[in-house]
Amino acid sequence: MPHPIGIRLTSPQGEHRGFVDPRRKDGRPALDDLWIMQGSLCDLKCKHCYTASSPANHSLQQIRFEELRPHLDDARLCGVKKIYFTGGEVFVNEDVLLGRAETNDEFLASLEYALAIAPTEILTNGRRYIRSHFEALGRLRREYGDRLRLRITLESFVPEDHDAIRGRGTFAQTVETMESLSALGFTPVVNAERPFLGTLSDEEIHAGFSGLLRDRGVCVEVNLIENILEMGHQLVQIEKAGRKPSPEVFITTNCFGILNKPAESLMCHYSRCIQKVGGRLRYYPCPVIYDEERFDLGATLEESFQPVYLGHKNCYDYCMKGKGATCRTQPIAAKSASIMGQSA
Repeated sequence: MPHPIGIRLTSPQGEHRGFVDPRRKDGRPALDDLWIMQGSLCDLKCKHCYTASSPANHSLQQIRFEELRPHLDDARLCGVKKIYFTGGEVFVNEDVLLGRAETNDEFLASLEYALAIAPTEILTNGRRYIRSHFEALGRLRREYGDRLRLRITLESFVPEDHDAIRGRGTFAQTVETMESLSALGFTPVVNAERPFLGTLSDEEIHAGFSGLLRDRGVCVEVNLIENILEMGHQLVQIEKAGRKPSPEVFITTNCFGILNKPAESLMCHYSRCIQKVGGRLRYYPCPVIYDEERFDLGATLEESFQPVYLGHKNCYDYCMKGKGATCRTQPIAAKSASIMGQSA
């Protein structure tokens, strides 16, 4: 059944719901970004995780290389420019978590195949399980150079603030991982969420992470996520605080002009996301919408090239209202993307 499934297209006032057409080049659908949600399994259970990832969450299932390969081939034919792997934690599967395997070999096979197609970025918590993959990552670094990048989450440059969100001891483990990746030749991308950094300016955030990492000889970039999604574990935190989630906004066709947010700036114009749900690989508009039938765009990339109606809460909260119209890495203070050795 084509999109939309169960999405009301007209408001009670008779306004039409806004939608985003897929990007086209020379009259044919074109893909810039392909996101692969490797699963919702994770070694951590962070308080704000929008996918509610944890060591026990299997709602998004692990994707095997052989089932992913034809989709990567399709992305190649559509001119994909960047491939992203996210989760959950991409370096774990059930065997790794239970100690039956050292490495997530299915993911490594998918990663190597993706790198031959387009520059590829991995989102990871940078904790203990990535370490058993250093040998493979070092080999891929030598072969593909900067085509492979790792985005690693640090909630703060203050250890106690990070650990309050991700668990005691995780800050030290993540920073140690960044040192090891730097020694392998990588320039890690620090992924930080602005709401946890208070009122600090971009310059202050740069200075904070710079001061933390410069003495360790680590050269990094810093990428900010502008808002926290009211989904998953974050809903529990909202309830504990005695608050209610913000109401869902009906996005009309007029909203693009009112909010000065062209439809072409939203990632559902140029991106697609693969998820494995119920044993099947399915396409979704983006990685901030998951496992929800209303936004299932089909089983193939070709099927997914259809208008995306903005009927999810995140369409407004993350993309239209906020600065999160894309999940791409966007280093802050681009005038100084590398912060190692930055002078005061």
